[in-house]
Amino acid sequence: MTRAGVLVLQLLTAQAPAPATPAGAPAEAPAAATADAALPPDVDALYKLGVAFLNQGQPKKAAPPLKKLLEKAPEVIAARVALARALRLSGDTEEARALLDGSIAMYPEESTLRSERGLLARVMDENDVAISQYSVAVELSPKDAELQFNLGEALQRAGRTDDAISAYEDALKLDAKLTVARVNMAKAQAEKGLMGEAKETLKEAIQVAPNDAEAHYNMGVLLMRGNDLVGAMGEYQKALELNPKHAMAHNNVGVVYDGLGQHQKATEAFKKAIAADPKYAEAHFNLGLAYFWLGQQVLATKAFEKALELEPRRSSGPYTQLGHLYLQQGKKDRAVEAFKKALEASAEDGRKTTEAYQGLARAYLALGKVDDAVATLKKVVDDFPKDAAARDAYGDALKAKGDLDGAIAQYEEGVALAPTTEARLALADAYARKHVGAKAQPIFEAILKEEPGNREAKLKLADLYLSMGRYAEVEQLLQAKEGESMDAGAMARLGIMHSRLQRPDKALTLLEQVAKKDPSQLDARAELGQIYLRGGDAEKAVRVLGDVLAIEPRHALALLYTGQALYRLGKTKEAEQSVRASAQVDPNFAEPHNVLGQLLEAAKRIDEAKAEYAKAVELQPNHDDAKASLKRLGGVAASTK
Repeated sequence: MTRAGVLVLQLLTAQAPAPATPAGAPAEAPAAATADAALPPDVDALYKLGVAFLNQGQPKKAAPPLKKLLEKAPEVIAARVALARALRLSGDTEEARALLDGSIAMYPEESTLRSERGLLARVMDENDVAISQYSVAVELSPKDAELQFNLGEALQRAGRTDDAISAYEDALKLDAKLTVARVNMAKAQAEKGLMGEAKETLKEAIQVAPNDAEAHYNMGVLLMRGNDLVGAMGEYQKALELNPKHAMAHNNVGVVYDGLGQHQKATEAFKKAIAADPKYAEAHFNLGLAYFWLGQQVLATKAFEKALELEPRRSSGPYTQLGHLYLQQGKKDRAVEAFKKALEASAEDGRKTTEAYQGLARAYLALGKVDDAVATLKKVVDDFPKDAAARDAYGDALKAKGDLDGAIAQYEEGVALAPTTEARLALADAYARKHVGAKAQPIFEAILKEEPGNREAKLKLADLYLSMGRYAEVEQLLQAKEGESMDAGAMARLGIMHSRLQRPDKALTLLEQVAKKDPSQLDARAELGQIYLRGGDAEKAVRVLGDVLAIEPRHALALLYTGQALYRLGKTKEAEQSVRASAQVDPNFAEPHNVLGQLLEAAKRIDEAKAEYAKAVELQPNHDDAKASLKRLGGVAASTK
């Protein structure tokens, strides 16, 4: 993966437009005074003076005439809105809040006051208040597309992605040309992992408004995620033609150059991003790393220090801090370099801790460099044998490598040093993956006894029951109580349960809901693919399973089901490869060996088929299908030799 490709998610979600100015509305224009017609001449003059200062970007000068106006005519609602806006823009947020709250108490059905209060709440990071005020404003003015957009934007910032998408859809029904709603809807779709839908939404936005810089910028972000650097660069350049001061587009141009090894060109692009927005911390970070690649360490250090000044983070040192930030933003390659630099610095100042090592290992894991992560954490554990967090991190790396025995050993050491709920869950999960239910189940049950509301423990115990075929216990564990709604995780597992019990109708309903509501439920999406396959639509199954594997190429169940679907399509060679990959990813999973035996038997490769059936029975002695096939072919299970 190129460095450019790892920047996408942060950039894709960081460009929410100002909620007061959607779709080309006049920037911060106060509400018209139509509700306050026939104003006295002196009052009208004060209002016009305040509005003029606001439109000139001079809010401090706007406030005095508007205050004087309200002394003379406190009933002028438009003046209240304008004064609140002037106070907000001047930084007097508490005074603005007091004015708006008092005004809303006097005029509760005035949507302009509600809208301005929602915007103030956004500025003050009070998302719940913003959502509440915009919701009431929408009820009061249901035909106002911009209010619907503002509500969607507030919902999106609060993480209520599905509700935000609904609000954007409502806004577009009212105003199909509200491009900013399409752009934000695409971001929300991308947050849910619906990249294809997000791209189509952005195409519509560009078609409706070809000169919208944000639409082109975000299309570039999506293309960059797919490693189409040429296409991404074209979209960023188009955005910059339309808006030469688009800081994030300049930044991403630099990222593309940096990923191509053209670090000098990258520095120029990052400088342009900083010129457009001097407080843009990420551009300072990126400029520092570009200087680092060029060997200009003094300039790199200055850029890093400026970035850290703008956006401080907790860490054991500036480079560790930088590494954490890069990792949080998905910039995995850059995180590796930052953590390595942190380790060099710690060796020089004698302040060695496990933080930078663990960060480096997490970055390696994020890049799929499992062996590098394992080697890094082995050194940590050797140097800091009593560090429980290091043990747990080492266990995670070994689990990712497929070494469950090694992972269990590290988790056991970690639990002995610090028996936290998280450490015990990790140990129980490793036992479950090893198919040692007798050890996993008591840990999960003990945690749930101590913490009945622990969702992770409940879902992992359900996964264990599913793997053991104990379906009645799955249903009992996950069934929602009366009056409670069921979350996507529980729905996913119940859907899988119905699928395994040959109840495709019940399973299909649940799993399709889960796939739409929470695309991160990969097991559910894989099982949905299998249901499509059983229903006779192998091509649709391959598409659904392919989406899962695009997110997690080592998903054992998706690999297995993909193999079965490919075989149904007559692609026997690809089918065998996919099933073998499933067995390799999860060496303790019996079913891939049983399916592989079936494929090999159909190909008349009888000896190989017998070996696979025998392996399935060895891993799962109660696997009746594999046992019957092995007996039919005259083979002997390894466990009975």
